[in-house]
Amino acid sequence: MPNNRLLGAVIASAILFLPPCFAADDVPDPAFGTKGIAYLSIDGVEGHELRVGAAIALPDGKLLFGGSRNKLIEGNPDPHMRGLLARMNADGSVDAGFGHDPGNPGLVVLGDLVTGTQQQQVETMQRLADGSILVAGTAEAFGPLNGFALKLDAQGAPDTDFGTFLLAKSRLHASAVDSRGRILLAGEHMANGLAEGVVARLTPGGRLDTSFGSDGTGVVFLAGTAAQGSSYLSALTVVGGDGVVVGGGFESKGEGLGTDFSLARLDADGRLDATFAGGGWRRFRMPGDTSTFNGIDQIQPMPDGKLVLAGHREDAASGVYPLLMRVGADGDADATFGDAQTPGYQPLVVAPTAWNRYSSGLVRLPDGKLLLGVTYAGPGKQDFIALRTSADGKPDADFGSQGQVEFDLAPDGIYSNLTAVALQDGHPILAGSVKRSLSSTLVDLGAVRLGDGAAADDAIFADGFDDGPTELLTDYDDLAEGFKGLSLHHNGITYREVNGIGGVFPDGSTFTPDDVGDEVVIEDATFLFGDFPAFGSSPNVMTFGKTFMPGPNLSLGPLVRATLDLDSPASAARFEAIFYENGPWGGIQLHLDAYRNGDLVATDVVTLSNLGGRDNLTTRTFSVTGATFDSLRFHATFDGQPSAPRVMIDNLRVTPASRR
Repeated sequence: MPNNRLLGAVIASAILFLPPCFAADDVPDPAFGTKGIAYLSIDGVEGHELRVGAAIALPDGKLLFGGSRNKLIEGNPDPHMRGLLARMNADGSVDAGFGHDPGNPGLVVLGDLVTGTQQQQVETMQRLADGSILVAGTAEAFGPLNGFALKLDAQGAPDTDFGTFLLAKSRLHASAVDSRGRILLAGEHMANGLAEGVVARLTPGGRLDTSFGSDGTGVVFLAGTAAQGSSYLSALTVVGGDGVVVGGGFESKGEGLGTDFSLARLDADGRLDATFAGGGWRRFRMPGDTSTFNGIDQIQPMPDGKLVLAGHREDAASGVYPLLMRVGADGDADATFGDAQTPGYQPLVVAPTAWNRYSSGLVRLPDGKLLLGVTYAGPGKQDFIALRTSADGKPDADFGSQGQVEFDLAPDGIYSNLTAVALQDGHPILAGSVKRSLSSTLVDLGAVRLGDGAAADDAIFADGFDDGPTELLTDYDDLAEGFKGLSLHHNGITYREVNGIGGVFPDGSTFTPDDVGDEVVIEDATFLFGDFPAFGSSPNVMTFGKTFMPGPNLSLGPLVRATLDLDSPASAARFEAIFYENGPWGGIQLHLDAYRNGDLVATDVVTLSNLGGRDNLTTRTFSVTGATFDSLRFHATFDGQPSAPRVMIDNLRVTPASRR
């Protein structure tokens, strides 16, 4: 009754030792992933490295990430990157229903978009009105440079009618959709050895909109004179009347002589809007600043028509730093924003030992505050860093340390690099790439969800107070190693039907009830956390059956089945599992089923890898949600018959159903 006891302990601990059921807004939200952090991995066969270029929260709360998958080929140092989509459930678990490769659930690797190019990366995404996804980015390296855009259905399949739009000799970094469903793309186009900022508009069907721009091509170039240098655009937003504001950098003084901030507004026809910044296109630096390296990375429109810009500038003494700026609807600096010494601008000091620091995402929070993600490079370890300011750009002293928080998503690895920021129902989502092991080539996708700081419902009172859903956590760390039991009723949960039946293994051999035992076991598996630092919480986990060895060992017991009945209905449950796959286990299915009055109402299932060879350990989060249930069953099958893989579980979370 692995799962049963598991759950029982969980609920018990959660109620008896109930901490505040909400997360402060500067710490990871414990209701997300494991202690607020979630990972999504690739198998090391189909690919090795996951990179994140964009993140959005879908209407159902699921999280969609766009980026690239790189495959490492022995003896070949060249990149083998393809566009990537990845999806997590709202709680940070892998969305196993997304993707077509059972060995890599939650991932969709795009096909070869530009033949011959080895570096293909999704840099921007938009969810369209019909629920489809627009992705855009750049294909380059060892082949023709092209910006690309394509439309995918909600499950990641390409829309063949839309096709793949290519903009030759260009990179595409930003996108938006206007009120008529037309698609705006921004980046830079290479011409005569220089880059020139480019804006293109597509029809909803994926064709260049020839009504945009002055020459009937649907493309607008922001290029300087012969005495000026290159221009690029990395940010784009749609404003009133389907106008378009773009931002980036421009070499106003000539090629190689430094970049200025570049900000332009086009009207709905693609012409520079003369009412904006005295002609439609503003190139500028922070007043009195000697920086020769400046650029705009994100644009966030405000409800009053003003625009907050996240960018970067170079401090000659210590490298590149991010900063925030705000301009009015007319494009001029808003002197009410930022530091009093630099009206309109808020320079930000972050990661002082690093060399270069750039803004990697900007969102406006529900209370009007601003949250900025930072990516950086330098000596030492790289972590996720986010900053929060007031609506007027002042660092928020109530957020972390002097307005900054830092999270190490690779405590035993090399780096975690924050490259995208999104909002999920008011909660900031910080996402990027994480190399969690010194000895592995794998780079995972990692995400952190911050709490919203809101007061939580009180699950103890039943006298009319609001007692809506509150997730309850049990990590087994308060229990004693070596605890065993056949059945138990504890804190509203009855645990029963632990194993007690025979079955088959994939190699054709069989087992009896006596072979697998019928007990739930609390194990100290301290050694496990060194190899899988993102799994569970040290020291204790739960396992099943006969296996038990005292001490900080690794002793995974057999799971055939475990049932737990809830005295009160629940609306969601999830836990982390670690199990052997490959070897003699490949092809076994692990199921988490939820029942209501005996009827199956929700399920989660994973098929153990069947790659042959020795036993390999892997981790996975199991979850059921979207229904009300009163019983759970965690069980294993092979070809429809009971089976018994070796399994441990930890950090069980249960959300009681609302009693309203």
